[in-house]
Amino acid sequence: MVARATARAWSCAAFCLLLAWAVPATAVEVRDANHLWLDEDTLLVRLDIDMRLPAVLEDALANGVTLEFEADARLERSRRVGRDTLAAETRRVQLQYFALNRYYVVNTVTDERMDLKPTLGDALDLVARRLGRLRLADLPPAVHAQSEELELAARLVLVYSALPLPLQLDAGLRGDLTTRQEWLRWPLGKY
Repeated sequence: MVARATARAWSCAAFCLLLAWAVPATAVEVRDANHLWLDEDTLLVRLDIDMRLPAVLEDALANGVTLEFEADARLERSRRVGRDTLAAETRRVQLQYFALNRYYVVNTVTDERMDLKPTLGDALDLVARRLGRLRLADLPPAVHAQSEELELAARLVLVYSALPLPLQLDAGLRGDLTTRQEWLRWPLGKY
């Protein structure tokens, strides 16, 4: 009995160690953000995005699965409790591969722009450029005066609901398709 309990304890410890050691591969991530004032009430947010797909996503793409990415940007004011969102923008981009003509199709869902690219690297660069330019419009007039108190918040996610169900389940179990879900923040006043 004691030998079985010891064997189970070692098995559980080895399994927990394996889970702790396995770090999920990040599909895409935002490295940095900056901004450019276009006029008094419009801010162009530029995200520096790293688009490295894990082998699982490359295989899925080669087998006809459409990948959809979503970028969100917000202009926020920090408060004692929580944050106040002054403006927000979301952009979705789809990436598909058509084996018949050997082209990657980059389709911006929000404004229905479509481009063809011959290589995966070119397509990922275009996806990063499309996701990385977000326009925050209709800002309150006092934003310029309060720029030291404001932050840019951004996140980039792989839209799991756009994947086929078996791939959604596989992604949840193995963690190979994860993207950073949390918001990354940069002070607006430092630029």
